[in-house]
Amino acid sequence: MSMILLKPISRQAYCICILLVVARGAAFSQNSPSEPPKKRLDGLSTRYREGKLPDTLYLRGIDSIAPDLLNDDSLVEELATYRQIAFGNKDLGRSRMMYYRYLAYFAINKNNYGSAIYYSEKNNEESVKIGVFEKEGIPHSDLFAVSVYQNNMDYPRLIAKYDGLLPELEKLPAKVSGGKMSGEQGYVGLSIIGTAVWAFYKTHDTVHAERGIRLFERVMEEVNKQPEKYKKYLTYYNYDYHIMCYQRARHGGQMDSAQYFLERSIDEVRSPDYLKHLQAAGMIDTYSEAFDFFYDRRKLDSARYYLDEVRKIPDSQIGFAGIRQGILLEGESKLLAAKGDYPAAYSMLEKLYRMKDSALHAVNADKDNNLYALAEAENARKELIQTEAKQQRTEKFNFFLVLFFTLLVIGGIAGFLIYRSGQRQRMLNLRLGLARNFHDEIGPMLLYANTLVKKELEERPSPRVEELKSQVAYIMEAVRGISHDLKSNELGTVEGLYKDVTVLLEKIRDSTGIDFTIRMSDGSRVLGHLQYMNLRKIIDEMVSNSIKHAQCKRITLNLKATGRRLLIVYSDDGKGMAPEQLPGGIGMQNIQERTNLLNGDFQLHNAYPEGYFIDVTIPLL
Repeated sequence: MSMILLKPISRQAYCICILLVVARGAAFSQNSPSEPPKKRLDGLSTRYREGKLPDTLYLRGIDSIAPDLLNDDSLVEELATYRQIAFGNKDLGRSRMMYYRYLAYFAINKNNYGSAIYYSEKNNEESVKIGVFEKEGIPHSDLFAVSVYQNNMDYPRLIAKYDGLLPELEKLPAKVSGGKMSGEQGYVGLSIIGTAVWAFYKTHDTVHAERGIRLFERVMEEVNKQPEKYKKYLTYYNYDYHIMCYQRARHGGQMDSAQYFLERSIDEVRSPDYLKHLQAAGMIDTYSEAFDFFYDRRKLDSARYYLDEVRKIPDSQIGFAGIRQGILLEGESKLLAAKGDYPAAYSMLEKLYRMKDSALHAVNADKDNNLYALAEAENARKELIQTEAKQQRTEKFNFFLVLFFTLLVIGGIAGFLIYRSGQRQRMLNLRLGLARNFHDEIGPMLLYANTLVKKELEERPSPRVEELKSQVAYIMEAVRGISHDLKSNELGTVEGLYKDVTVLLEKIRDSTGIDFTIRMSDGSRVLGHLQYMNLRKIIDEMVSNSIKHAQCKRITLNLKATGRRLLIVYSDDGKGMAPEQLPGGIGMQNIQERTNLLNGDFQLHNAYPEGYFIDVTIPLL
């Protein structure tokens, strides 16, 4: 009795299941609550629809449940809401990445590899945007596509893809020596080379296979010169190389050499230094290859050992169960047949054929769906052309209608602007008239009063007369400020004060080396001329004190408009003011007087020799 035995599942089939997980499990770190994941998903969805969960908690909840539902249609339905949130906020780049990643996983588990390749490319785009994948180098989605072609034994497309990437792959040795290749870029590039070498041997193209191995060796020659930089990936690189050497030896009939390289590969994939997120897949791959190798050499005990090793590997989160089950069924059927138990072997093969027929049906369905989508798009295009003729006729009518209303609106706006301009001119004339009255009538009166006070102070000096003189001076300054505000079309602002002070501090930095930090909030708040000029003089006085007395290296100033008040906080990193400098200090007196003139509040917080800071608060207009 003879049997048809199936070829073991190929090496990169497992990489399809894990290729996207380069974020080192960040998306899949989760607890394992006893509640079934489907029930948890329903509860999460209900709470979100009822408004009991904010968007961020809903996204986190989906991220925690999704890994357990990557083969369940209910996840795809729920991802519609997930997508709406993720693409509605530009700050949720990670969630957009995970959205495409979940769809790629789902497509893999359904054997819809065309869809999986598309979603992997979208995942790659989003991953690059948020810095999970590197922008430079060959995209991870290309490795994913190559892996899919290999799994489907589509060697012509795999080799065509490799040829397209070859110019970039040939740059890898120079990139390594120039320090421009990261470990992750090496993982992608070397995996593609290894996959292509595998395909070349399958198509008996030993010439191109040898070229691929030599390119791999050139890269590794440079990598081994920088072992510390590539330490994390070195075991994986060596594993890939030894698998290629195994394939070359086995293809050439050198079975002892092939066994040596196979055992080297097994040691490396078991090593704790092997890439953790690839280790389970690598073990399944290598053990199944070892089973096939020893079975072909009729070393059935060794073949049994490695089949049992496959059985010991636990299911992963992304669908190893189906792949592993296929390997186990195929291996058991071979071992049973080798012992002469053909009925049992046939039963195993029948189960395996049913599994593979289901997968083939799913792949063909995916192709049919794609063709349907193309046909639907073509039909939509034709309908669009038919409706464009109708739209063109209506667009002409709409154009003239819109033009009429546009001219009507423009005329109305022009009339309103002319009327408003006349109002503004009348208001400006009124303000100019008031300013002239202040200047021509109140100004001379104050000058005369100031002259009388000076004369009285010369003949009969007293503190009260001195105070009167100061008050008259302040009144004159206030009148000048009001007159200036009335004549000016532009009022001062907190931002204008900020810019003026910044220019002053920059000049001081250039001449003295004293650096500065200045901050501002709500710069649009208006300052009267009197406020603006006095605040500028107050700040000038503070800066002057810092330069003369504080021995500082940095000045810090904060202009903060809150509500109807402006707060100025000034400090430097100097030693502060000695207590003997405070009484009678002209600078501090000037600041106090100008603050009083603005109906403000002045606070000095001196902690000599640890420094000091000043708070000045004034009411805003």
